[in-house]
Amino acid sequence: MIPVSLWALGFLISSALLVRLVRAVAVRRALLDVPNERSSHKVPVPRLGGAAFVPVLLGALVFWADAARVPEGLRWAVVGGAAAMYVVSLLDDVFTLSTGIRFAVQFAAAGAVLATAARAWPAASAMWPWVPVHPPGLGYWVLCLWIVGLLNIYNFMDGIDGIAGSQAVVAGLGWWWIGTQHGGAFVAGAGLVAAAVAAGFLTQNWPPAKIFMGDAGSTVLGFLFAILPFVAVSETGGAVPFEWAGLAGALLVWPFWADGAFTILRRLKAGENILKAHRSHLYQRLVIAGHPHVLVTAVYAALAAGGAALAPGVAAGSTAALALAAMGVPVAFAGLWFWTGRAERAAAEPGSGS
Repeated sequence: MIPVSLWALGFLISSALLVRLVRAVAVRRALLDVPNERSSHKVPVPRLGGAAFVPVLLGALVFWADAARVPEGLRWAVVGGAAAMYVVSLLDDVFTLSTGIRFAVQFAAAGAVLATAARAWPAASAMWPWVPVHPPGLGYWVLCLWIVGLLNIYNFMDGIDGIAGSQAVVAGLGWWWIGTQHGGAFVAGAGLVAAAVAAGFLTQNWPPAKIFMGDAGSTVLGFLFAILPFVAVSETGGAVPFEWAGLAGALLVWPFWADGAFTILRRLKAGENILKAHRSHLYQRLVIAGHPHVLVTAVYAALAAGGAALAPGVAAGSTAALALAAMGVPVAFAGLWFWTGRAERAAAEPGSGS
């Protein structure tokens, strides 16, 4: 039997090689992300990095789902949903699809996963009878909105070198550990594969980036991390309880959704169109204020790692881990916000050179 570590190494190497191949093709055909007023980079950089590593991820998900004996309906909802994110994002790069089409596909994919996974959630339905999580209950649509929201926030957060890839490594390893501890072979495998292919991608995307991930990569990773809590409940038969799985999943990607949600609320308050491209996320503001990509990316990865350290305990129902998370996340985000404001004030001072 091949050790898990060798599987991970193989996925990492495959991803790294394919990303290099796609980068060479992108350079030859001038498939470049040209800087504009909203960009955080200054020179044209090849895109479509996600187009290289996602096929490795999809193939591995099929393999792990079969090996873990995930129910066929859930198996194809997960793999099919991820594939749909990939295809729609690639088509959008070429033809510029309407927002309505993209949202329709995203909600359909999210709904399919929830509808198939929810067959193993009787306890959750009994726990919250006023918010039923089975379709077509209110809870079902709330969870669909969470999945679609998170995958889009993950896409929005992919704006500087290395940030989306490093978050995927941390979150993937977190899910690998949670799945391993609770008998969730598919969840563990999916997390390990996501971490491995993201690490392979980072060999070309770590600052200074030689290629960008693109929507085809970020939406698939966001979709995967959004649905894994619900897949974990189904696969483990409730060994990872519904409410704890959701909290653990949110904790693993908390820097992304916290920055994303904060920025969306801030833009709504200012009367801005939240679907229009911008540069007002905290991580973007830090870069504009003069901090290098590598520093900002490393800070976000460290914040994610802090959440990942607590997530296994939360998934196991540890009230101590939950209390630490409830205190730590707001304090850490407040620190990030304070740092951003301080950096902007320093950049605005006369003689700062910014």
